[in-house]
Amino acid sequence: MEFVCTVPAEEGKREERWLGEVKVRSYGPGMAELIIYGRDSCINAVIGKYMSGQYICMPDIDTGCPLSRLSDLFWNKERLSANMNETDAVTVAHALRALSGYTGKDWL
Repeated sequence: MEFVCTVPAEEGKREERWLGEVKVRSYGPGMAELIIYGRDSCINAVIGKYMSGQYICMPDIDTGCPLSRLSDLFWNKERLSANMNETDAVTVAHALRALSGYTGKDWL
């Protein structure tokens, strides 16, 4: 599914926008494997549930972190930004929100 990523404008600059796409490669109870595309990046990710909530793991870039609700754009972007560049963090956060909108819930 396709989605639009946005970064609010800083003072004196324009809002940034780009298209992204997320594909669910597989899913089962408590986990899903995704491929997320956006702005010249292709990110393989696994999202899942554990006793403290939800998580994302991106093995190809040696990173992962806990997530809020899949639809929580701000919190997820902030957590992801600590481990990856901001453009990719924004793309992944928007992909997660798109998934929650597609399924109608904050978990697959």
